[in-house]
Amino acid sequence: MSADAHLERAHLLRTFTASGRNHPYLACTLNSLCNLDCGFCKPRCMDDYGHKDRPLTASDYAAIATEAGAWGISKAHCSGGEPTLRADILEVIGAFADGLGPGAALGMTTHGNLRRGLSVDALRQAGLTYLNVSLHSLDPDRSSEIMGGGDCRKALSTVDAALALGMKVKVNCVLQRSYLEDAFAVAELAKERPIAVRLIELQRIGPAEELFPREFVPEAEVREHLRALFEEAGEIPRADLGVRSPGRYLQPSGWVGSIGFISNSSCASCSDANRIKITPTGIARPCILHNRDTALKPHLAAGTLPDAFAHLFLAMLGRNQNDAWKGFHYVDYDLRWDRLERPEGKPVLPLLPMASGTGGCSIANREVKK
Repeated sequence: MSADAHLERAHLLRTFTASGRNHPYLACTLNSLCNLDCGFCKPRCMDDYGHKDRPLTASDYAAIATEAGAWGISKAHCSGGEPTLRADILEVIGAFADGLGPGAALGMTTHGNLRRGLSVDALRQAGLTYLNVSLHSLDPDRSSEIMGGGDCRKALSTVDAALALGMKVKVNCVLQRSYLEDAFAVAELAKERPIAVRLIELQRIGPAEELFPREFVPEAEVREHLRALFEEAGEIPRADLGVRSPGRYLQPSGWVGSIGFISNSSCASCSDANRIKITPTGIARPCILHNRDTALKPHLAAGTLPDAFAHLFLAMLGRNQNDAWKGFHYVDYDLRWDRLERPEGKPVLPLLPMASGTGGCSIANREVKK
């Protein structure tokens, strides 16, 4: 790396620190394949499901993680699809752990029904430090109905195995009106377990577009349902979550764990985001609603990853001044597949009329459709 490149990196990092932004982390979608079929996701409904993937390899991720570590990035999160379906998942986790170095946070989102031969212990030994498990009902039949298969008891066993190994655990539960009581039962898991149960608003993307009118439940309504539970709850300081973390977590009195809200439909701000998303085929997206993408495979081949990361950091710095979106977004794109064409120099989508306020959020809501 040249002296000029070192100076550019140092300058960008100083600027980033001065901006007050959360330092970015890598959010890597490892594949588009899943062996379940959640009603709000339904990956297998896509005509070209899976076959377009030319995913990055473990050695690709090792190079990306090493460069990310040089920029002070100390966290990577893996998702899918179902990331544990990759035959080389332990090598991929090890690549991130080695590249980011000691003390890095390395996590994964999974449905928790691990394939035969793969264990939480093996994931932990490879370098995983925390686990996010998708769990939408504690009733096996209703859970299978929501998720298109799987066993919620296996998912809960995965949660408990991770806790026994000292890993941090979050449970992701998507709110749907038909399964609202199920979500409240899942939230009760945090009463006896040191976990954060995240109640996640349904987003108007993909198959959930059809579900949204009848199934969407805003955070404000859920808070009203749980008002008695939250009356004496303490809010976990935002500083404990990250300087600008959009998540809000409440710990009811006497509970070991907490309940959080992820409300990207009724109360989201683009400027809060700090993820550099990387699709399965290696497209890095520092802003999901603006054309600042960079293909990493050519940089991997040419040995110019420092240039790619300089671009990504500059793009992150410019998010608050995103003229196309006024600093706000309504939904979060599903980046498991590289199907969305993003013309250079043009907004990905047109800005639609202002949506009516939902959920009492002070941030203006803007509706975006995929």
